[in-house]
Amino acid sequence: MSKAASLPYVVTPQIPNARLADALGAVAAQFGATLGQTKSDVNLDVPADRLRDLVRTLKERSAFQFDYLRNMAGVDFGEEGMAIKYQLYSFRHGHTLQITVPLPPHNHPHASVPSLVEFYGAADWHEREAAEMFGIHFEGHPNLKNLLLEEDLHIHPLLKAHPLQKAEIKQGIEDGPAGFNF
Repeated sequence: MSKAASLPYVVTPQIPNARLADALGAVAAQFGATLGQTKSDVNLDVPADRLRDLVRTLKERSAFQFDYLRNMAGVDFGEEGMAIKYQLYSFRHGHTLQITVPLPPHNHPHASVPSLVEFYGAADWHEREAAEMFGIHFEGHPNLKNLLLEEDLHIHPLLKAHPLQKAEIKQGIEDGPAGFNF
């Protein structure tokens, strides 16, 4: 096993920002969001129909200025439903925030979220990937064509209900654990 690399600076774990959580309390109430936290971020659970207004406020209000979409990912919880998770960052203030948008299960006809491309250019590809992999529709997205799969292939491979999921999970692990031993 190789020796751990040393860095020329101190790396501290990222923890939820208590001052940010306090400041977000009124905003959460205004948009019907629930304030919470993960191990590393303050988290806002917000209904899909309030997402755009919330993000506009978080981006424009000087106390927050979330000007960067770090990541966006779809999550399938099976019969419990799905969610979209957005990780935002403010370059001005150096704080981070996670926004969670709960969605119904994949077979529900209304798994839809408003597009955030208007606010963050990076949302373009993130939303296209989530649409392709999970079947979530992003209302107002300018071009939801597939990134990875063929256009005429109408499957969503990251859904837990995907017919090949069990076979794909088992691939390569019959003789031992998945992955590599370094």
